[in-house]
Amino acid sequence: MLHVKNTSWRSAYRGLLPQDFLDGLAVTSRAVEAWRELIGSGERHLVVGEAGGRIVGFSVYGPAEDAAIGGGEVYAIYLLAEHWSTGLGRALLTRSVDHLRELGFDRAGLWVLEGNTRARRFYERFGFAPTGRVENVAGLPVEVPELHYGMVLAPDPGRPGTA
Repeated sequence: MLHVKNTSWRSAYRGLLPQDFLDGLAVTSRAVEAWRELIGSGERHLVVGEAGGRIVGFSVYGPAEDAAIGGGEVYAIYLLAEHWSTGLGRALLTRSVDHLRELGFDRAGLWVLEGNTRARRFYERFGFAPTGRVENVAGLPVEVPELHYGMVLAPDPGRPGTA
C-alpha cells in the first residue's frame, strides 16, 4: 500500500511539493511501521481497491483526529493515476463514508491540499464542502496549506434503524 501512496503522491502533488521530496519517497521499514500503527489502531478502517489482482488504491477512515472538529474523518484516499476517473476513487470514498455513517457518525470530514484542485473538485462533486478551517501540513519540507472539507451524514432511509 505504501507503493500506492508514494506513487499517488508523485502524480497528485507534482508542482505542489518539491520534486526532490516526491522523488525521495520510499517504502522503508520506518514508513511501514508508521502505516501499521495508523491502520492497526482498531478505530481506523481500511478499504482497498484492486484491479488485475493488485492493490491500486485505498482509503483509511475513522473518528476525526481533531476532537474539536468531531465526527468521522477520511484520513487518506490514494489511487494510482492510471485509475483516476474510472469510478474506483468514488467507490472507495462511498464505502468509507457509508461505513462512517454505519459507525454512528453524523458528519464526515477530510483534509486536502489547497492547490490540489482535482481532488477538491472530486470531493465537492461527492458532497463535501469547505468548512473554512485551514492548517499547514506537518512534516513536509515546505509550508503547504491544507483545507478542511466536511459533509453531513444524513441517515440512510433505505437502511433499517437509520431513518
